[in-house]
Amino acid sequence: MTGIDFETATRGSDPAEKPTSGWWGLYGPRLVVSVMVVAVLAGGAVYASRVSESAPKVVYTASLEEVAAESQDSLKVDINSADVEELDELPEVGPATAEAIIEYRRANGSFTAVDELEAVPGIGPTTIQKIEPFATV
Repeated sequence: MTGIDFETATRGSDPAEKPTSGWWGLYGPRLVVSVMVVAVLAGGAVYASRVSESAPKVVYTASLEEVAAESQDSLKVDINSADVEELDELPEVGPATAEAIIEYRRANGSFTAVDELEAVPGIGPTTIQKIEPFATV
């Protein structure tokens, strides 16, 4: 070596500063920070569990089957009462076909089944298959 004392060089320029030695001097600050992080995380977990205890136990009063059946019916377009905008939402039905459905309904009365749409000009069996899941009478 060149005569430089390693311990003196690493201490800094303040001669009054005492070198940190020993286990606590090296790992103490890291240990304190680690314990604080664990305490914050544990406190958050306890708080979250307490908040969830106060949440209502029953969220839904209907069974899943009832909800599924109701949602299926509400998503379907009633071809006997739908206007042009609602009929236009059906697959393969544009504004002109929607008008044709309404004109057919006015001339012939209400539909008794979705399959009767095949009598409307511009609607064939393929279109009926695409419309059926979304239409009702």
